[in-house]
Amino acid sequence: MKKTIGLLFSGYGQQFVTMGKDLYDQSRDVQDLFEQASMCLDINFVQLCFASSAAEISEIDKGYLAILLLQVSFYSELAKAGLKPDFIAGYDIGEFSAAVASGSLSFADALYLLGKYARNFQAFLDGNPEYGVLSLPKGFTQESLQKLCDDLSTDGRKIFIAAHNGPTSFYVAGHKDVIDQLREYCKMHEIRKVKELSVAYGLHSSMVDPVVTMVSPYLHKVDFKALKFPVITNVDGVYVTSSDALESAIVRRINNPILFDEVLDGFIGCEVLIFVGPGQQIAEWAMVKYPDKQIFVIEKYADLEKVFKFLKAAQVKIDEEQAECAVEFGLCHLDDDTCPQLPEDLTLADEVNELASDYDIDEEDEE
Repeated sequence: MKKTIGLLFSGYGQQFVTMGKDLYDQSRDVQDLFEQASMCLDINFVQLCFASSAAEISEIDKGYLAILLLQVSFYSELAKAGLKPDFIAGYDIGEFSAAVASGSLSFADALYLLGKYARNFQAFLDGNPEYGVLSLPKGFTQESLQKLCDDLSTDGRKIFIAAHNGPTSFYVAGHKDVIDQLREYCKMHEIRKVKELSVAYGLHSSMVDPVVTMVSPYLHKVDFKALKFPVITNVDGVYVTSSDALESAIVRRINNPILFDEVLDGFIGCEVLIFVGPGQQIAEWAMVKYPDKQIFVIEKYADLEKVFKFLKAAQVKIDEEQAECAVEFGLCHLDDDTCPQLPEDLTLADEVNELASDYDIDEEDEE
C-alpha cells in the first residue's frame, strides 16, 4: 500500500553560500533552472548561490529568490523520480515553492511574484527601520504571550505574535523599544534562549498592511492554476485545493501570523515527511511533534539520493501489490483507464476531501 507523503519547504534564515552546488553539478535540468531564473530576474544566480558572501545571500531581494530557486531545483528532481505528495506546505516564503510544487504557479510566475514581494518588503523596511523580530523558543503559551504583547503595547508602539511555530515556540515582531521590553521581561523571568532575528524573517502583522497594498497589483500579472496536490496554508493551517484559495492565502500570509504549529497538525495522517531546505529548523519542529514518522531532510544531493532510494523501493512495492490484486481479484493495472486517477482540478473533490471545520462560519449568517 502506498505510504502517504507530506512535502514541506523551509523559509528564510538558513541560506548559505554554496547551497545546491552539488545538485547543480549533477543535473543539467537544474542548470537550466538556474539559467531561466537568471534570465527572468537579471541576477547571476550561479555567482549568488556559489560564490557570493553570507551577507549578500541574506539580502531580502536576493536571498528569498535564491531559496525559491534551490527548492524548486530539488523538487524538480524529486518529481522526475516519481514523487507525488499527498499534502504540501511551505514555511513563510517557502509557500511560493509549495505553490510551484502543487502545479498552481509556474516557476517563472513564482520568481516574478516573489521578486516583487521581496523588493516591496525591503522598501518598506528601509522606510521603517524601527521594527524588530524576537524568537521565543519556550516559556509561553499562545494565550500568555498574546496577553503580554497586549499589555506591553500602546496605541503607537506595538508588538505582535508573528509566528506560532510549536506549542511553546513563537516569533514576535514589532517596534524595537517594545521588543526590548519583552526581552527584559524574559530576562527577569529566566526565560532563556531568546534571540533577536533579522526582520527578513517577516513581520506578519498589520504593520505590513502597506506591503499588501504594494504587492496586490502584481497578482493580476500571474496565473494561479488548478492544484494537482493540496497545499496546507500558513495563514489558516488548513488545506486548500483551489487556485483562488491558494492565491488568497499567499497574500494574507504577508500581514497575518504564520500558524506553522497548525500546519504541522495537518500532516498527522502522513507516514512520511520530506523537508526541502536549506536548513533543518522546520524539520526539527516536526520531529518534536511526530517522533514516530519517517522523516527526510534534503539540503544536499546526498540527501536527495536517499529519497530516490525510498521512492524506488516504495514504487516496487506498489507495483507488486497491484500485480497481485490484478491476478487474484481481477483489479485494474496501473495503465488501466479504470484506475483511480488524480482529478485535473482538485476543487472537484472538495466535498469529500474537505471537512466542514475547514471553513469559517459567519456568526451573523448563522443567526
